[in-house]
Amino acid sequence: MSPFMNADKMKTPILLVHREADNNPGTFTLQTERYFQALKDLGANARMVILPKEVHSYVAKENILHLLSEQDQFRKIFKKLD
Repeated sequence: MSPFMNADKMKTPILLVHREADNNPGTFTLQTERYFQALKDLGANARMVILPKEVHSYVAKENILHLLSEQDQFRKIFKKLD
């Protein structure tokens, strides 16, 4: 809950990436969704990506390429805001 409680302090653009089928008991998709919503409600520059059918590590080639594309787009968009 710590990131959620400090969402109002986030000033740097952030790309949140979570895996839809994450099997790590300490990381729940709901936590990422709530943090993202808190950031958006506070007007932060944030984007959330949920990778389908991935567990706690990246395996599918399609998802790795998707992640790289998202990172590149995110960097280009927020570099313009600097």
